[in-house]
Amino acid sequence: MAEQESNLPEPVLSTQGMRAADRRAIEEHGIPSRELMDNAGRAAYEFIEARFGEMKGRRVLVLAGKGNNGGDGLVVARILSERGADVTVVTLATEENATEDTAANLKALCEVEGVEILPFTQIEDVRALDAPEMIVDALLGVGVIGELREPVDLLATWMNQQDAPVIAMDVPTGLNSDTGAASENTVRAAATVAMGALKTGLLLNEGPALSGAVDVAEIGIPDAVLREEATAFRATDAWARAALPRRVHDAHKYNSGRVLAVVGSRMFTGAAVLATSACYRMGAGAVVCCTPESAQQAVDAHVSEVMVAAQKETDDGTLAIMAYDDIVSRLERSDAVLVGCGLGRLPETARLVQALLRRIEGPAVIDADGLNALAGRTEKLAELSSGRFVLTPHKGEFNRLLGDIPGDDDVNEADPIELVRTYAAAWNVVLVLKGMPSVVGAPDGRVFIGPPGNPALATAGTGDVLAGSIAGLLAQGLEPEDAAVSALHVGTAAAERYAATHGVSSMMASDLLSTIPLVLHERFAG
Repeated sequence: MAEQESNLPEPVLSTQGMRAADRRAIEEHGIPSRELMDNAGRAAYEFIEARFGEMKGRRVLVLAGKGNNGGDGLVVARILSERGADVTVVTLATEENATEDTAANLKALCEVEGVEILPFTQIEDVRALDAPEMIVDALLGVGVIGELREPVDLLATWMNQQDAPVIAMDVPTGLNSDTGAASENTVRAAATVAMGALKTGLLLNEGPALSGAVDVAEIGIPDAVLREEATAFRATDAWARAALPRRVHDAHKYNSGRVLAVVGSRMFTGAAVLATSACYRMGAGAVVCCTPESAQQAVDAHVSEVMVAAQKETDDGTLAIMAYDDIVSRLERSDAVLVGCGLGRLPETARLVQALLRRIEGPAVIDADGLNALAGRTEKLAELSSGRFVLTPHKGEFNRLLGDIPGDDDVNEADPIELVRTYAAAWNVVLVLKGMPSVVGAPDGRVFIGPPGNPALATAGTGDVLAGSIAGLLAQGLEPEDAAVSALHVGTAAAERYAATHGVSSMMASDLLSTIPLVLHERFAG
């Protein structure tokens, strides 16, 4: 399997991009298609043995289709048999209906002693087989759209009824390799071997739940080709270790990153506490919190390290427009600004946010009620941001940002990759569309898919921690897209670590704050 030794982010390809990469490997680099298929099958076998142990003497059933995915499965069947496994192959392919390379591998497999090859005729024949210890799903692969048809749906349903683990070749049968949408009988894999590169559908929507553990098989396509054809990228631990800032030996608080946080209200003091604490946890040297006077005591009590600059407030306990001059006077002494967490939606406070954004010249994170203040007012964002703003909406906030733009579908129904690509460019911002997973778009058109996420993150306040984490990294000099992707990667790692030793539903956002330092040391120390 491919080792992720590079500090570059991992390419993620669409179906169209993967087909283009295959074609270029064959036509431009002279790699025979049969060699790519053999490489895929051998890499898949290595993954199976590494994850499930020695295969000698174990009963393995390979279900192979007519296309190249089926050919990959036939190569796996041949190698499994050579290594002593008891292999049965049920195939939809014949030498007449299969692709050229799959037909060639079927012919080669017929010459291997000890492999039982059963052309599929009826599902009852499969049900009558001895129970396998492992199943290799090589029926369809990429490019599936809509519901499965017979006999594939029958075989997929049967696989889901077995106790044996299913290993999917490239993508589980029935999973849309672009969107992650699943047909009714999509195979539930214990593990998936992605051929050449990750596919977007393995990371989006139902893909992570149905794909199991995913590994990428190096099949011989040049890395440069995969990167050129990628529709998105995903951070790795190696990338994050290289991206995260390191303090110099003579560092002090004012050259370690200064954050000005315009956050909180009388009702939402917790948001100010979580966000400012996260700035520090991600390495910022100094944090000044501009919050209403009535919130000062709560922030002081929970985060003694934060310097609170109490501000004039409205009768409802939110920042008043009269706070404008004092906050603006602090901008010049800040390396990054955080606006929005817990501010509330009072119109006067929204006007304050709108006015402040016109004065911010450096990097800034706009979250929560900072975003709500921009609802329907995004026409000036490109000019205001200069590519330095990071917007962090969840889907509801993003819908509000779009306002009544004609022709835009509801965010819940849209392709998140193209959505963030479009609006990050249009607004000239780094756009973090939060979800499972979150997707990050840069103004230049690059898109990053975040980690799969963890159900432990489904609790109030984790968005405040993310916003503060991004601001803390911005203050230390990271580029906006690197800060956003790094904060997502580290935050998810912290949630995973907590969930490994605690009840998933017990995590609070404050638990992230105490776990982030641990994962920074354990996984991301340079």
